[in-house]
Amino acid sequence: MERITDLTFLQGFTGGNPDKMKKYISMFLQLCPNSLATMKSHLENGDYDGLRGVAHQLKPQVTYMGIKPGEPLVKAIEHQAGTRTNVEQLPAMLTEFDGICRKAMEELSKEIA
Repeated sequence: MERITDLTFLQGFTGGNPDKMKKYISMFLQLCPNSLATMKSHLENGDYDGLRGVAHQLKPQVTYMGIKPGEPLVKAIEHQAGTRTNVEQLPAMLTEFDGICRKAMEELSKEIA
């Protein structure tokens, strides 16, 4: 199965220090599930500003963890929620993004196990 995460950026960012990598991966694993739940809640409540804000916060985390398939999605969610354009696409986009993040979290959990 093809990996969703590419830790090249994180390795460079931490100088390849395994303890630092583990710290950043652990932070992401704690942050991501709550962020996804909050995004879903904002979407269900029609709070597009809230959705945009959480997507904006999660965007660099997705990049640091090298979750390549998630990067354009989180950017699009942030943009569409912020501009209120094509909001009918947001539920499907968020579902896809959630699935990508969950697979990435599985991979990252194995990295630090």
